[in-house]
Amino acid sequence: MTTFQISFEPMHEVIECAAGETILEAARRERVRISSSCGGHGTCMSCAVQITAGELPAAHEADSQVFSDRRLGEGWRRACITEPTGDCTISVPARSTAAPVRTQVDGLGNDMANLVDFEPVVKVIHFELEEPSLEDGRSDETRLRDALAEDYPGACETFDAALLRTFALDIRKWGWAGWLASTKGEVIAAGSREARVFGMAVDLGTTNMSGFLVDMMTGETLAAEGMENPQTSYGADLITYASHIRRNPETAKILQELAVEAINDLATDMCDAVGAQASDIVEITIAGNTMMHHLLLGLPVTQLAMSPFISAYSDAFDLKARDLNIKVAPGGYVHLLPNIAGFVGGDHVASLLASKSIDGKPVIIMDIGTNTELSLVEGNNITSVSCPSGPAFEGGNISFGMRAAAGAIESVRLKNNAVQLQTIGDETPVGICGSGVMDVVAQLHLGGVCNERGRLQKDHPRVKEIGKNLVFVLADEEATGGQEITFSQDDLRAVQLAKAAIRAATDLLLKHTGYAERDLGQIIIAGAFGSYIDVDSALAIGLLPDLPYTRFAQVGNAAGDGARFALLSEKQREAAKDIADRSNYIELASDKAFMKVFGGRINFEKRRALKSVA
Repeated sequence: MTTFQISFEPMHEVIECAAGETILEAARRERVRISSSCGGHGTCMSCAVQITAGELPAAHEADSQVFSDRRLGEGWRRACITEPTGDCTISVPARSTAAPVRTQVDGLGNDMANLVDFEPVVKVIHFELEEPSLEDGRSDETRLRDALAEDYPGACETFDAALLRTFALDIRKWGWAGWLASTKGEVIAAGSREARVFGMAVDLGTTNMSGFLVDMMTGETLAAEGMENPQTSYGADLITYASHIRRNPETAKILQELAVEAINDLATDMCDAVGAQASDIVEITIAGNTMMHHLLLGLPVTQLAMSPFISAYSDAFDLKARDLNIKVAPGGYVHLLPNIAGFVGGDHVASLLASKSIDGKPVIIMDIGTNTELSLVEGNNITSVSCPSGPAFEGGNISFGMRAAAGAIESVRLKNNAVQLQTIGDETPVGICGSGVMDVVAQLHLGGVCNERGRLQKDHPRVKEIGKNLVFVLADEEATGGQEITFSQDDLRAVQLAKAAIRAATDLLLKHTGYAERDLGQIIIAGAFGSYIDVDSALAIGLLPDLPYTRFAQVGNAAGDGARFALLSEKQREAAKDIADRSNYIELASDKAFMKVFGGRINFEKRRALKSVA
């Protein structure tokens, strides 16, 4: 088989690429990170790279429609449709390689003591045993069980097999004293008196994921870390994952391995931060949407993306971490929170668990992402819907979209045809993240750069034509020190469709529950994207109901908080199951009114003016 050497910069990675293999396929195989919002289908610009040395392959016809002749001559190609024809060096733009600085970690922080009683499923029990003798020949297991029988009856009914392989030697090394971790009568881990014991909560999102390291003796959160979900190299939305798997079932295994590797990395990094080892973790609770849940467990997922969108399993699930190749304590468990139905998964259950409703008034809790989940809560009644909003609000499928990393445009204001930009870290602009996407659309609408149907106006001085596409210039080559950053007509349309889907879902949720917008006591916006959007911009484009600002609350990573609740408290775990059981799920695909309502929400309406950039 003919192969070529590809050198990726600035990562300094050199890999082999087989003839007939695209740059993106080779990069995925070797875990070289290149953005790919559309999953490699050639429908976005996120995987654009520059071939700077070596043999330059002829441009694909589709690339001729999106790059100017000058850019093509400079070696710009889309990685998903370009097959190298010889050894080459590839420069990956900063918006693909920049490390994210805003992931879904922010939430309640360590302030859990006043919200959750520390009564975990895993009990940490300290013990001190008498040494065996010729007169006392009880086994180590019997000696431990007898010593704890009075104060902790039933704590040592069974022992994890992996633990037993080392327990006899360890307990002698510890001087017959230490701690054990017991869950539902099974001893799953043990350590010396000086050793520490931890739990870990994970919010496994489609785009980002976060972990929290908790001291299982005190309930204190000791470390938190966020990262991009490495599965995004296969796409930025759930339907794209399912499409990949339909074409190549082996992709499901790869996606599972990527998720497991990421969980192991989170565990290692957080334990390193506190001077511990991942083997000190005895339990992990995971909140993820239905697709993430199924991929992690190795369950079939293609049926999730086809009507009637049925999950293979929805209840809470416990299994040994080692069964997933998650490298924590040998007997440690993984607990996955329950799903509600369809794409309303354990992450939304966790958000509901962590969110508090207002007495007497209905509240909508929404988590905006590639799939947006909404629930209306009033007393004990919960009604839930979901809609495929796509990745536009997270920078995906946007021409110059990127993660919330240094240099990402996060805020945009348009004054007298001049653009005021704010970037993360005040760095030179390299792309635009979700909050910036929301802002630029609001400004285009309010500034008359586009009409109410979302069409860019050719007579505006910052609108120009590239090929057959109209674009709005956010930053020229002088401002970026390289390629200009634009926002295209297609980008604008993607945002319109996303906001229309979310607003239509909100409208129908209210209709099915018999409420009007004015009846809502609050709209709680959860998730990483929800933490940073400007509510003013969201109101301006019609994403949110036109309510007073005081009725909106941005709560950050509620799903991560809910995952910690389930780690800290058995009662909270039961409450999560209760939430899933009593939620009334409405499948909007079966609502004949959805397309009409959706179509009516695509255009823009007259809205209030926005505040200036500070």
